Amino acid sequence: MLKILTLLFTVAIITTLFNTANATVYDVNSLAASNTGTGNSGTLYYCITQANQTVGPHSINFSVAGTININTSGSILPALNKQISIDATTAPGYAGAPVIILDGTGAGGGNGIEITAADCELYGLEIANFSGRGIYVHGTNADNYIIGAATKGNVVRNNEYYGISIDASDNGVIAYNKIGTDATGDICAGNYYNGIDLLNGADYTQVLFNYVSCNQYNGLQIGGSSYNEIKGNIIGPLKTQCQGNSYRGIDIEDGSQYNIIGGTNAADFNKIAGNLYWGIEVKNNSPNNLISGNSYVCNVYGAIVLANNGNNNMAAPAITTANTLLISGTAAANANIQIFKSQNTNPTQCTGTPSNQGADYIASTNADASGNWSLSGNFGGYVTATATDANDNTSAFSTSISTGATDTLINECSGYIPFITASFNTSTSTVCEKQCINFTDQSLNAASWHWTFEGGTPATSALQNPDNICYSEPGIFAATLTVYGTNGIDSSVAVLYVTVNATPTVPLISQQGDTLTSTASVAYQWYLNTIIIPGATDQQYIVSQNGYYSVEITDSVGCSAISTADYIDITGIGDSQNDQWINILTDHQSGAIQLFIYGMTGKAAQLRLVDLYGRTVKAQSIFSSSPVFTQTLQLPDNVNGYYFIQLKTSEKIWVEKLLLHNAQ
Repeated sequence: MLKILTLLFTVAIITTLFNTANATVYDVNSLAASNTGTGNSGTLYYCITQANQTVGPHSINFSVAGTININTSGSILPALNKQISIDATTAPGYAGAPVIILDGTGAGGGNGIEITAADCELYGLEIANFSGRGIYVHGTNADNYIIGAATKGNVVRNNEYYGISIDASDNGVIAYNKIGTDATGDICAGNYYNGIDLLNGADYTQVLFNYVSCNQYNGLQIGGSSYNEIKGNIIGPLKTQCQGNSYRGIDIEDGSQYNIIGGTNAADFNKIAGNLYWGIEVKNNSPNNLISGNSYVCNVYGAIVLANNGNNNMAAPAITTANTLLISGTAAANANIQIFKSQNTNPTQCTGTPSNQGADYIASTNADASGNWSLSGNFGGYVTATATDANDNTSAFSTSISTGATDTLINECSGYIPFITASFNTSTSTVCEKQCINFTDQSLNAASWHWTFEGGTPATSALQNPDNICYSEPGIFAATLTVYGTNGIDSSVAVLYVTVNATPTVPLISQQGDTLTSTASVAYQWYLNTIIIPGATDQQYIVSQNGYYSVEITDSVGCSAISTADYIDITGIGDSQNDQWINILTDHQSGAIQLFIYGMTGKAAQLRLVDLYGRTVKAQSIFSSSPVFTQTLQLPDNVNGYYFIQLKTSEKIWVEKLLLHNAQ
């Protein structure tokens, strides 16, 4: 089964986690259940209490590992009523399975973790044995929550009510958790009611890549909630045995609509198997729920059922022809038909359960206006199909029909599905045109890699760690990694986005006297004969020798462009034309220059002393109030060698070269 991880939930839905750049960080350094601590350290109860006192964000980390025994009603943890992230993966010894266990045995009434504020997050906890819900998110103020992430999932088991309950809170993510099993996924530890419950307008939730097994009622119930996406989950079987939830795998009821179970890509498919009632039931006036792809095996009552106007009672298609080359039939006009190999392709599996459960998705086709449809290809085993209308009402499965040829199944009820996680990072996520990026794989259990680089060169790669992917045009481009397991079937997908900024316009250089001026930008670097001039980082540069001069500019996002190299000849610039304007008297004893400036009455000017590298050593503004204006320029320490005096008005620039020695 394929699993997908899109890393832009914002950002990046799962691995773009809680931003703690400006967060208050609390440290749990005690496993006591009491409210004790000092400063920003103490018990979990204390850290939550402290974080609840001020506006978030707050982050709670752990410097201890072990079990927190919440064994009295007075030690039930306070609800998270500010923006708080609890990250138990920070505890010492964490290696993918929880080392912080919240044990509610003997606590009386109460929930494990309760959330009433927006933007809260929970990672790496094991929450068990509470008489209420394991995790309870409720209220319209508790939106944008995240419960679990890749390599950071929670274990929610043996609670006496729901495992995870979302009541009227929107835009959440529930991902990579084990709900109703132990941390290994091998042993049943079901919650006593629904594993996951979305109710009372818990809309726009993403339920992704969870194990939901052994719960005493439904694996997942959606009641009066809409626009949720259920993708990539295993709902029913354990890793090593055909085990399900005690009622339905998924129950959709009470006016829930526009929910998506599965999707159009194998990355989206859920495995729904071994449940003791229906795999999926849609009922009680719940229309427009798309059920697409997925794998259904060994559900005791069958794969999909519609009741009491669920999905507008969309009629199942009929298969009229099935052989090794063609499958055809009839359905509602213009319906989309999805065709599967059914579970009885393996006749020894799940004896006594309905045979028309679509174990392996094959392909889809569309019925015409008369309702006729067909699909050509190479087929084997038994086949079955569903139909979906233009409003996303999906039917139950058709009768299962043999193609006349034996075949095998990819999906069976029992058996471990490798938990593959695609993940990668980049040397940078923001570049300029013509620059390149290196990509580093960080996936788990991957045996092969397939990369696609939108806007990049090369556009694809099969290397584990591709380098020098170059981008020639500005824009925002997806980099996608698909990893495959050793069997070549199980896979996972991760996506990051690369921002390519445009190169600024090539700068132009203007010249006045021996002063060069660049087009305006944020930063500058001047070159002589293609060699960097040290310290020449102003918009202007005073030329001190003949040669080819160029300037590199850098804009506000860090992108650069360099000018063409212009040959500058300074022969004749300086003394001869400036003698009538500036007379300089150097007093080496006092470390000063006395300037006599002629013919500038009533004019303002900028006076600069510049070294041979074009670096400004001294600068000041002056105003000439008389025909012969006198100005003293005090020299800095250790001024020795040749320098330039530059006098610049709005009309003209005068430059005088002089030899100074003012060693201190």
